[in-house]
Amino acid sequence: MTDRIVRSLLPTARAHAAPRTDGYDAFLSYSRDSDGEFAPEFHAQLLDFDKRDGVPDLNIFLDRTGLANNPSLWDAIELKLERSDYLILLASEGAASSKYVAKEVAWWLDHRGPETLLVALTSGRIVWDQTANEIDAISTTALPAPLVERIDHEPKWTDLTRLRQRRRWRHHPDLAGVLAELVAPLRGPDVSTEEILSAHIARQSSAGMRNRLVNMALGVMLALSIGAFAFAEREADRANEAVNANAAHLLGATSHVVHQDDPASAQLMAVEAVRRLRDGQTRTALFNAVTANEPADPYLLRTVDVPEETGLADVAPTGTGVVGRTETGDLVRWNPDDGAPTVLRGDRTPFGTVSGASSGSGGGSGDGSRRTGPVVAGSADGSVVAAVDDLGVTVGRFGLLPAGSTSRQTHLDLPGTTAVAVTPDGDTLLLAWRDAETGRNRIGSINLAGRDLAVLESDDGPQRPHEQRLAFRTKAGTDLTVTSLAVGSSRTLAVADAAAGTLEIRSLDSLELTGAAPVELPEGGVPSPSLRDWATLTADGDATTVTLHHWADGSVRSADCPVPRVWSNPEVVAVDDDTTRALVATDDGLVACEIGADTDVHRTWHLSGIRRPQSPVLVGVDRVAAASDGRIALWSTADTHGDVPLPSAAGAAAARAADDAADDAADPDGPTAVLATYRAGPTQPASTAASWSDGTVMIHGLGTVDLPAGSPDAGRPLLPVWLDENRLLLVTADGDAYRTQGGTTAGYEAGFRDLVASGLDQGDPACAAIVNAQRTRDDIVLVDTCSGLHLLDVGLQERALYVPGPIGSTPRLASPWVEPGRVAVADDGSSVAVAPRDFSLRVADLAAAAEGASDVWTVRGSSVDQVHVIGERSSPEDTALPEQLVTLGLDSKVRLRAVFGPGAPESLDLTGTYGDVLAVLPGPDLVARNQGSALAFFDIGTGQKVGALATRLYAPGGTVAPSDVYADDGQLLVVQDHGVTTGWTFSDDQMIARACAMAGREPTASDMPEGVTLRDTPTCTP
Repeated sequence: MTDRIVRSLLPTARAHAAPRTDGYDAFLSYSRDSDGEFAPEFHAQLLDFDKRDGVPDLNIFLDRTGLANNPSLWDAIELKLERSDYLILLASEGAASSKYVAKEVAWWLDHRGPETLLVALTSGRIVWDQTANEIDAISTTALPAPLVERIDHEPKWTDLTRLRQRRRWRHHPDLAGVLAELVAPLRGPDVSTEEILSAHIARQSSAGMRNRLVNMALGVMLALSIGAFAFAEREADRANEAVNANAAHLLGATSHVVHQDDPASAQLMAVEAVRRLRDGQTRTALFNAVTANEPADPYLLRTVDVPEETGLADVAPTGTGVVGRTETGDLVRWNPDDGAPTVLRGDRTPFGTVSGASSGSGGGSGDGSRRTGPVVAGSADGSVVAAVDDLGVTVGRFGLLPAGSTSRQTHLDLPGTTAVAVTPDGDTLLLAWRDAETGRNRIGSINLAGRDLAVLESDDGPQRPHEQRLAFRTKAGTDLTVTSLAVGSSRTLAVADAAAGTLEIRSLDSLELTGAAPVELPEGGVPSPSLRDWATLTADGDATTVTLHHWADGSVRSADCPVPRVWSNPEVVAVDDDTTRALVATDDGLVACEIGADTDVHRTWHLSGIRRPQSPVLVGVDRVAAASDGRIALWSTADTHGDVPLPSAAGAAAARAADDAADDAADPDGPTAVLATYRAGPTQPASTAASWSDGTVMIHGLGTVDLPAGSPDAGRPLLPVWLDENRLLLVTADGDAYRTQGGTTAGYEAGFRDLVASGLDQGDPACAAIVNAQRTRDDIVLVDTCSGLHLLDVGLQERALYVPGPIGSTPRLASPWVEPGRVAVADDGSSVAVAPRDFSLRVADLAAAAEGASDVWTVRGSSVDQVHVIGERSSPEDTALPEQLVTLGLDSKVRLRAVFGPGAPESLDLTGTYGDVLAVLPGPDLVARNQGSALAFFDIGTGQKVGALATRLYAPGGTVAPSDVYADDGQLLVVQDHGVTTGWTFSDDQMIARACAMAGREPTASDMPEGVTLRDTPTCTP
């Protein structure tokens, strides 16, 4: 692991060192009213936690007498504070109201400062106001006044509330982690929580192993005495499982600690942890390692810094990565699958404008201005790189040098150079330049095969023209002011003048024109790397279209490339040789669009994560790269990921909200979405649909659904339900339905209304509206306004089962566009939870209803705003956990409760200021809530915040809607300001694959924390 001190923390045979006698490592301040019994026991746990040989035992002062009993002790207490290095405050309601705790804290702030004050929350709340950037003094109930008044940044605290509430808290799985958080600062600035935790787990593992070995020996003796070895074998298996679990949890904890400083190691450790043991702790570590990479963009794999701390001026694609040139003349090569970028240092001064290079290797400014910086080209593997500047061309070699070569880099003086190309195998350099003496445009080729770069220029003397002093193999004149060169198949060279709109095809060997006539290029076209195709872009209102022009036969084809209306100044900057993707740059981000001719599937990726990307290029078949301020960013457009664009009404609303001069009477609120996914299997791609409240229905990859001509439901919101991966059912409030096949509707679904039970057709008219439709494994569940349930066979072949609602004929449910989250269906269809407005939470046992039972509704709590169901899953102890309900109460509290059976709801104290966007991720067992325009994730079991996504949630009216987040089928869908992002996944296999792609390498022994050995099987092997 990089930038981290790694020391051996394993126990040795030496005795423990004595505790320090000159003072205290820490002073423990607490309220006797709140923590009178807990504090002494926790103090003992702190003293006993970090027992390392050669390291002094901790010495932490705890006042057992108390100032409340004897105020005259203050002088003695003050002396203890003076001799302490840290103050540990057990924050609680009692501590907040204790004048003696306040006195100790005030003294510490006056004489030491907040940097050495550690806060451990045992009860109450600490709330940071994100808007005002200060402690929320009204909502915070656990901090004494001196700390609330003087703290000037968001505090970090160790959360002991979940642990403190347990009667047997000494055995709580979080105990080791919270103790390590508090002990690490006491050991010095170079000691991390990871090291303390590693040492503890190693010590526990060693002690546990000794005990298990003794038990095994006894077991073997017993087994021998009775002639059987099953007991010994079982004990050995248990010992191995315990060691493996300890290693997995250590890997997960370490990954969480280091992900900010060393994301690649964090990703590899998280993958290794899940491969060893799949439980809530390791899955949470994996989710955090994957989502904590870069803000707001799930497609950004990683960014890398260019060595030597120099800015990149331009990059160009190769077959495996990118090559580039820095502002100071260095050449750069990066193959993302081989490690970090490599640099050839140059000796040139910074470069100015490249004469005549208005489009170069894949870009240009939309206003027609000449681009600045060098034009770059490279061989297919990036081993040979050439870059143009205003004085000539710099040529460099990476990797192994040819036999006899002495130089890796040279500069060829050729003023007026406008374009450069390198053959795929790197054996020939192609140049285009304008001869200043004759005014003619020239092209030439230089043989690089077997040549030493140091002798590319002859020694004939300065009296000869620049181009004659170069060892040209072939030269030719041209009437074009060349802006692009590309080596084609059949030993041809394409020569383009984008300004004149002309392209020539020449022989690569002779540079003479072939029989093909010059081709007229589209105005403003951007070439593919081979110059076989040219792309143009038109933007008309809400539509942005990329058109491909094929020079060989003059054919054209177009594809929509949806660009958000709030993303300004779009221009096409690149198209790949397979003409399957186009890249559009805007002031706010990049848009990659699929434009293949042989499929109806067209996908769009909105790429961000770095500021002001320069020279973006398409790499290979599924990657995008761009340079920015000395960094290279790499995005992935692989698999079926992509974004569902916002409907035009949403874009218009966002544009109005962003316009300060907009009419105050204009309604800034845009449509909200109901999202639906379907995945045929854990490793299969997910089908995604977004149905908007303005009646627009979009299917991921297939575009917008058009209802049949003359349909009375045009413009009305439709509930989306997947029948299978290719067919979507769109249900109206009246109980009618449309079926889509691919991206088109096939008219009314024949007989569907007849399947809807009499509870809708012939019941109370007030209930006769469908407000929710969801898919289970085998059925479709419809819910009416009175909570009546209608179960349909997914094949739409059998009459529905009707389950009357629990509230009679009083409508208390609205559509999910208005009130999302009020209906939750178990994945296996066994139960449905309904949270009617102003009515108690109810759960229906559908299995009992299918058997003919009439009393199937059970009250599960008071009125709530949202309800979600999480299915059965395994606990860290490898026992099955039953289905549970996660609810958002009217008091904004999140609670966990059983679907059926006894037991009071358990409140999850999600500390902080958060909104009510709520989604449940059943894989890693996380709850998502919004924090402004970001998402914060909390562990269901502990309530601990485990990570965040810096999303840009769609909120044209200023208020984020709960429907902006959806989680199901291993997919996390987030409605952002540019579209519905589908790139976040939380199934184990998908996150493992993404973590490996983000790390870009296999783990090494140095990535493993102390006490964990790297396995023989590579972590990221498919």
